[in-house]
Amino acid sequence: MFDPRKLMDPYYAGLTSKKSSFTFQAELKVKPAEMNWADPFRPDDTIPPHVKKATIDCINSTGAHYTFPIGDAELRKEIAKRVKKLNNLDVDYKDNITICSGSDTAFVFTMRPFLVPGAGDEVMIPTPTYANDYDIAPLCGAKTVTVPTYPEDNYALRIDEFEKRATSRTKMVLFTNPNNPTSTVYTRKNLEQLAGFIIKHDLICVVDQCFEDIVFDGYEMTSVATLPGMAERTIIISSLSKGMGLCGYRVGYIVAPAEITDVLHSVTVQYLGAPNTAAQAGILAGLRDPAFMEDYRQEYMIRAKKIMEILDDIPNINYVKPQSSFFFWIDVSHYGKAVDVVSYLVENAAVLLSDGKKYGCDTSVRLIYGAMRDREECFAAVRRVRDALIDHPNNK
Repeated sequence: MFDPRKLMDPYYAGLTSKKSSFTFQAELKVKPAEMNWADPFRPDDTIPPHVKKATIDCINSTGAHYTFPIGDAELRKEIAKRVKKLNNLDVDYKDNITICSGSDTAFVFTMRPFLVPGAGDEVMIPTPTYANDYDIAPLCGAKTVTVPTYPEDNYALRIDEFEKRATSRTKMVLFTNPNNPTSTVYTRKNLEQLAGFIIKHDLICVVDQCFEDIVFDGYEMTSVATLPGMAERTIIISSLSKGMGLCGYRVGYIVAPAEITDVLHSVTVQYLGAPNTAAQAGILAGLRDPAFMEDYRQEYMIRAKKIMEILDDIPNINYVKPQSSFFFWIDVSHYGKAVDVVSYLVENAAVLLSDGKKYGCDTSVRLIYGAMRDREECFAAVRRVRDALIDHPNNK
């Protein structure tokens, strides 16, 4: 029998989509809660009325047709304004902005021009980090080099750990700010240290800023591209999915120097195609009237404060106080491997969390407290997690 995998790149040939999954199989007396998707207020409908109207109006008019593969011009103009306000960067909508169908599609697209298959190129990523980061370099024919961070530092970047792993093959640093899954917002001083390392080794920097709209009071969001010497070597990948709570719209964007954007725009249609026309119209309306985004940020801060009180009742766990976003990164090593704790909570609390192994730590889990629009429903699910862990056999 013909096996097409024999003709594939060995990395691709070793991939499979048949990964383990959890289902709620027990006889449940409560509504199960999926607190593993970083999808705000899932599964409830939260599309703001003005965004919904703009989306429907577009469907009723020009929504059946392409925009430019690089994205609608009016949306790119609005993104340029957003980047100036949010990141303090002056960018041109023609030369520096590309709209993409969600941020995930942007990574291989932006990194591939710098990574030559077979050349032994290396991409450094601090861990824990977004699960998909580990596979991007191999998909581009390069190697992922992980750089540890530590809970006692609130997962700050240790530049000596980068220096120990730098080689002549190092081409790029990829990181998330704010961090997913730890919620760490890197300080300006820490980013200046990273920038010094990147400039010293003449590297490209790719930063995922998808949670930049949800930085909590008391923390400063600094874009590494604003630091001296970094604008010309930094690619920002961001999204409206998290801050707007519109993951299903699949609209993200890329900010890059004109010299890089010129190359990307020459192959955008081959890699990305045109983003959804109606979704872009809805996002444009959201950017022009974004008050609801601040309402969401305030809601997450309220939830985080209350959920810390609930988690503090659980013996033998550790977590870092959230600095952004809508998740807790919880050390559950007392209770076993993360995958086993996840399975235990499915069966005993009817709550599904994320196994930390795919983020780089098999003794932690990620709990999404931005799930469900009803705040009390969210709190009730976290209380079930608390009760189940208190009753865990390892506490007997």
